[in-house]
Amino acid sequence: MLMYFIIFTVIGFIIGSLVKDINKTIAIIIVVSILWGLVNEPIWGLVTLGEISLGFFVYLIINKKLTSY
Repeated sequence: MLMYFIIFTVIGFIIGSLVKDINKTIAIIIVVSILWGLVNEPIWGLVTLGEISLGFFVYLIINKKLTSY
């Protein structure tokens, strides 16, 4: 489970660094979470949403873009 936490956090960081529009980024995060919840159980989709969001917010904090949104 720790492996998935690391993988999805890194995915969130990568999505944040590649996609510059905040609305597209949030849409991608939600779509990935829904797809993961459909493939596995719905609870894992919610967990994935949190993990990817964590990676995205880490990206925002590192690049100090949190105040611009």
